[in-house]
Amino acid sequence: MKNKGNVFYESLVLSLALLFILLMAVAFEKDREHHLELYAKEQQIFELQRKLDETEDLYGKATYHIEMLNKEREAE
Repeated sequence: MKNKGNVFYESLVLSLALLFILLMAVAFEKDREHHLELYAKEQQIFELQRKLDETEDLYGKATYHIEMLNKEREAE
């Protein structure tokens, strides 16, 4: 038969182990949320970079056409 002291310590150890597992689960969930937020921000950055590239391309094309029009005017 176990004495009361051993039962108390076993219960205490099990309680601490469960508390540790719970804290690890909470920490894991917070870390997962943080990674999801970073992923969303990363996707926004990629989308903005794509739009910037498109804008720079359009600017380059517009500049080229303006230069061509200016050259045509000068040639006339």
